[in-house]
This record gives sequence, C-alpha cells and structure tokens, in this order.
Amino acid sequence: MVFKLIIKPIAFTDADEAVTYYEKKLKGLGNRFYNSLLVSLEEIQANPFYYSFIKQPVRRHIISKFPYKIYYLVSEEMIYIIGISHAKRSNAFVKRRLKLLE
Repeated sequence: MVFKLIIKPIAFTDADEAVTYYEKKLKGLGNRFYNSLLVSLEEIQANPFYYSFIKQPVRRHIISKFPYKIYYLVSEEMIYIIGISHAKRSNAFVKRRLKLLE
C-alpha cells in the first residue's frame, strides 16, 4: 500500500527553523539536516506503522544523526506530518498541534 504524505504548513516552519539554526552553526550543516529529514520522511512513508506511538494516535520518528523528531498521524492511506522538534523539547507541544488540526 502506498501512503500519501501530507506535511502541515507548521511542520515546514519547524523544518525551516532547524535548517536555519544548523546553517548558522556551520556552513553546509543545514543542508545535511535537510537531507536527513528527507530520508526520514521516506522511511515514514515506506513503513508508517513501524515507529512507536508517543500518545495515540501520534507516532514519532527520530531523525538520523540529529537530535530531532518527526511527529505524524496515519489515517487510512494518508500520513500527516504535524511537527518536527528538537529531542529535548517536551512532547506537550504535540497536544497543542493536535488542537490546531481539529
């Protein structure tokens, strides 16, 4: 089954902030983060049920080589990316994101 990936606009903002942060730290690091993010999105799309729930119905995928997580929902044949955050950030922001989606 092929799942359609839908990235919510707020998740694009999250990703852009992370890329900008890493690019300021070291030239080219933002691009490496972005490439790791794309690989993670492909992994989620290929096998969305593989990754664990943080609180049902929200699942989490950890981005390789970076301390960031992707939060997403799976509904029928759709995957909704609802946020990207630093690993040290509380999962409480996910509740706020879910309220925005209602």
